[in-house]
Amino acid sequence: MRYWKLLVWLVPLLARQLPRLAEVRSGATSAGDLDRERAAATLRERYAGGYLSLDELTRRVGTVVTARSHRDLRRALAGLSAGALFERPQPRELFAPGRALARSAVLVFVSGAYVVFTLTLLLVLALTLLIDGVSGSELVGFLLVWLIPTYLVSRLWRRNRGAASRF
Repeated sequence: MRYWKLLVWLVPLLARQLPRLAEVRSGATSAGDLDRERAAATLRERYAGGYLSLDELTRRVGTVVTARSHRDLRRALAGLSAGALFERPQPRELFAPGRALARSAVLVFVSGAYVVFTLTLLLVLALTLLIDGVSGSELVGFLLVWLIPTYLVSRLWRRNRGAASRF
């Protein structure tokens, strides 16, 4: 009986939310006053540039003024090069300075660990040479153990240098 009451309460609630969920899923997010103003300014610029007639401008501005979603605004600007008019800054762009600082800190830490690793490996190789001597296969093993982290650190350095050049 308790589940029935829950269903009776939940189904109308979900039914009221369904159009909103469908709107979000289709990318038709709500347009604000600033979005409508930017779209109208874009239309005025295109009219001033000779890309629209007065009738077309009037019709499209009317569509912009009554637009409720970004999809409606895109429809009003269809056929015009509006650029990235409604794109919100991505979180990646908002936190780019912090990400660069974190990437640099990780690079410094990994580089320090690599130096300690290399010095430890050289010490072990020197001790092995002093105590027993080293065969060819042991030398190849030491070389492989050193080359793999060296390759990974060099890739990290190159990737960090490429990321720094983007900012």
